Amino acid sequence: MSELSETLEREVLPLVVRPSRYTGGERNVPEKDPADAEVSFLLAFPDVYEIGMSHLGIRVLYDILARRPEVAVERAFAPWTDMERVLREKGVPLFSVETRKPARDFDVVGFTLQYELHYPEVLTMLDLAGIPLRAEERGEGEPFVVGGGPCAFNPEPLAPFFDLFVLGDGESAVLELADLLIEAKRDGVERPEVLRRAAGLVGVYVPSLYEAVEGAGKLLHAEPVDEAAPATVVRRSEGALGYAHHPCRPIVPVTETTHDRLAIEIARGCTRGCRFCQAGMVTRPVRECPAGDVTRLTEEGIAASGYEEVSLVSLSASDHSELADIVEQLNEALFERRVSISLPSLRADEFGMDIADGIGRVRKAGLTFAPEAGTQRLRDVVNKNETEESILETVDTAFAAGWSRVKLYFMIGLPTETDADIEGIGALVRKVREVARKRRKGAGLTVSISPFVPKPHTPFQWERQDKTDETRAKETALGSMLRMRGVKVSLRNPEVSRLEGVLARGDRRLADAVEVAWRGGARFGGWSESFDASIWEDAFREAGVDPSRYLGPFDPQERLPWDHIAGGPTRAFLLKERERALRGETTPDCRAASCLDCGACASAGRVELEMPERSERAPAARRDAYGRRQRKKRAANGGAANRWRVRYAKDGRARFLSHLDIARALRRAFAASGLPIAYTQGFNPHPKLSFGPPLPVGATGETEFVEAEFVREVARDEIAGKVGAFLPQGITILDVSSMQARVTAAASARAAEYEIENLTGLTGLDPAELEQRMSEVRGTERAEVRRGDAVKEVLPSARILSLELVKESPPVLRAVLAVGEQGSLRPIDLVRLMYGDSPEPPELARIHRLKLYGRPSAGGLEPLV
Repeated sequence: MSELSETLEREVLPLVVRPSRYTGGERNVPEKDPADAEVSFLLAFPDVYEIGMSHLGIRVLYDILARRPEVAVERAFAPWTDMERVLREKGVPLFSVETRKPARDFDVVGFTLQYELHYPEVLTMLDLAGIPLRAEERGEGEPFVVGGGPCAFNPEPLAPFFDLFVLGDGESAVLELADLLIEAKRDGVERPEVLRRAAGLVGVYVPSLYEAVEGAGKLLHAEPVDEAAPATVVRRSEGALGYAHHPCRPIVPVTETTHDRLAIEIARGCTRGCRFCQAGMVTRPVRECPAGDVTRLTEEGIAASGYEEVSLVSLSASDHSELADIVEQLNEALFERRVSISLPSLRADEFGMDIADGIGRVRKAGLTFAPEAGTQRLRDVVNKNETEESILETVDTAFAAGWSRVKLYFMIGLPTETDADIEGIGALVRKVREVARKRRKGAGLTVSISPFVPKPHTPFQWERQDKTDETRAKETALGSMLRMRGVKVSLRNPEVSRLEGVLARGDRRLADAVEVAWRGGARFGGWSESFDASIWEDAFREAGVDPSRYLGPFDPQERLPWDHIAGGPTRAFLLKERERALRGETTPDCRAASCLDCGACASAGRVELEMPERSERAPAARRDAYGRRQRKKRAANGGAANRWRVRYAKDGRARFLSHLDIARALRRAFAASGLPIAYTQGFNPHPKLSFGPPLPVGATGETEFVEAEFVREVARDEIAGKVGAFLPQGITILDVSSMQARVTAAASARAAEYEIENLTGLTGLDPAELEQRMSEVRGTERAEVRRGDAVKEVLPSARILSLELVKESPPVLRAVLAVGEQGSLRPIDLVRLMYGDSPEPPELARIHRLKLYGRPSAGGLEPLV
């Protein structure tokens, strides 16, 4: 273990609220010696782990880079505020998840820029890494800081902080960049020349080769100052989408993520032409992943991960020409494994009973439809070609197919919006509710309402954005209209949307404001509990920036900050679409009509680069599975021989996983093992697993239990081998035994024995003082202990069954504490009581569970095995 890893596990991770964000040790991380690589990439996501690992893009780039033998790739995520504080206090740098290598030691630090309010986290990560914030301050030997993702289509607010941006699809771009850096290293090329060469790659923008020039409208735009810099940077576009572009052995997170499921991109691009949608414009043309590739990727991904859900990802999944075939093939392959299918992006006019039945066969995952506007007039303005009739028919279909709740998404503040359009939202929701309740008496709706934010490279990029008081007035009106039983309303903070709009359409002046806001404490603006608008207002004033300058409207003749980026449809097409919008005219989907000459296909920097081969492929072989057709057999084979107790150890990186994290990892390991695990019945089946008493976060243990029921006899070695192969680092199966009784370890456990060391708050006390302290704690009937911001009452004398000093210097305690229904005392609370007034943090104590005890019929305690 490296010195940095020891420091993290001993002094840092015990002090943060959710250490599992930083532990690593996930399954399916490629094993590669970084010393064998010629170039190293750190893929950095400027939000917490559970958000970053839900993003498919970073997983795809990671997989493609990992296949190259000469490239080392690792990941890093933004530390939450408590972790940032501890890292700074301890002088610990930002590190990678895999090997805990300092971020500054990588050749490339590549940020995925998904959301404008992530910008301060980029600076946090650079600063914690010890990398100069400004590109001009970086010298030879320091990492190249690279940005990509949707926000890179207007890179100017972040331009001074980045060495280069990759615009558009990144799969082949990262490989070309890796080749360029390897060649530069071999030839001893210096940093400025590397950047000049990078500017010659399709889709690469190097800000230092451009200067910001003020136009007639007082907005800054970029002009090249070096002959290596193209006047217009053309985005990249992969020529095809298929099996080679996806991970087939996905990394399985050790903690729950926001989207905790297998994600398969079934199509890229959209030609529906919604005029507010940046993604639909900049990802054209449409490329579909063939149905056979989708099925193969899903089967291999589920076999390698144990996920219980697959999400078919696309901007408009229902537009895939083979969607019905895909859903049918996946149900045939995955139904018996209890794997459900979800489609996160559905259009109301394409959702029929066949799709509803197909994706709801195992579990009813969430359904979201986006009418966007409450009236047909405004839907025509934004080119959302859906009618009220199709929306109501879709809702009727969903509830008829068994759904009990759906989500509707609307925007307010759209161009040409009137009071009648706001009232139309209330009227449409009322009609939807009536249709839903005719099908299901308790039907519920979630209505999400967000302010419209104009985005670059869309027909609405010139439009004004509502002021915050206008948005609040509309939200207040909608709050009254939508006050109905069974309707839950979600509103977005208008201050957040205002800041998003400023950063989305800003120029290079905003970089100073971003840095000032970050230094002033701006963190995690996308999280409601941490967003502070006043920090940004102070930053704008200090930086001399008028935020209202970027909220529009803009003169269509004016040069915009992103006009040097060819992001998709041409400026002429976007202006034409804007004019049609203002006239209330719709534009058809070019896949159904003729070519609209938008320019996206012609302007894309198309690349046909063969993806690297995978060194190891997950087998797609059928597994033994027992589902609804085997219910009679399952009942007949329900004897004691099919129930097994597995004893395992929790140590190493797994020490910092919660009980729920451990349970999730075990559940997926059993699912991926292919063993015939039994499932509950009903609409939401779960594997029949029972977990032992929770082990505290930060503690290790060697007598942890999970009990499993199977639908047929399995061998002891089969369980240990197949389940153990799918467990994350730090969880090790020690023993497997047949259960003759139905009483689980969780139900029978009455006490737990712990060994506690690293008791820094007791250092310096002599043995007599330690014994006196233990005697006082054992004799205390009631006490209060602080857990975070809360204060809890505990009963030490009733819950401490034994407490002894097994080593004097440094002190080591052994305690047997009650657990179960009669109540318990957490070992960390025992440490708190022992410390008394000591300022030493009790969280740094090392707690190890040695045994669990049950109470036999004869009385007393005996170890559980």
